[in-house]
Amino acid sequence: MKKAGLLIVCFIALFALSSCSLFSSKAPLKHYYQVYYQPKASNDQPIKATLRIKTFNADKAYKKYNLVYRTSFEEMFYYNTHFWASRPDDMISDLVANHFAKQRVFSDIIVTMDKKPDYVLSGRILALDEVIEDDKSYARVAIIFELKDYKTAEVVVAHSFDTKLETKGRKPVDVVRAMGEIINSETDIFISKIYDTIEH
Repeated sequence: MKKAGLLIVCFIALFALSSCSLFSSKAPLKHYYQVYYQPKASNDQPIKATLRIKTFNADKAYKKYNLVYRTSFEEMFYYNTHFWASRPDDMISDLVANHFAKQRVFSDIIVTMDKKPDYVLSGRILALDEVIEDDKSYARVAIIFELKDYKTAEVVVAHSFDTKLETKGRKPVDVVRAMGEIINSETDIFISKIYDTIEH
């Protein structure tokens, strides 16, 4: 009887230890990111018109919160512990709106239809991912910008790009920083095209 009782006690102790080990194991830490950069100051006079910036459209592959990485154009993967703080379509729209506001490209910038605008800016996100090639990491961003006349719906200025930039490190945060560099540079090019097209 004593041996049987001792075996039961040992079994209970082992079960308790295994349960503690099971429930105390930490879940993987989740990381959240946001593309950020500080637009350079501009000395250009603003275009005297109202611009509405619409929320950009993102291809279905980029509507999720997970960061995306590729090893080829044919195959893509979603990170399980690395996420965008907000959806890419909202995040990039806000980023571009901030860029236009900081540089005072137009005298009035709105994001909702509070009043009729003179121009409407829309965009489509075709790629926003990390590309891994030859043991190197790259940030890839592809976007189409379109500035339309509100009354006629005609495209006044368009700018599209598909740019890949090698990152300074191999962490997802390094990829996000490189994405910011790309969007900053390409948005400046788009703004230059607008200034060249519209009198101000």
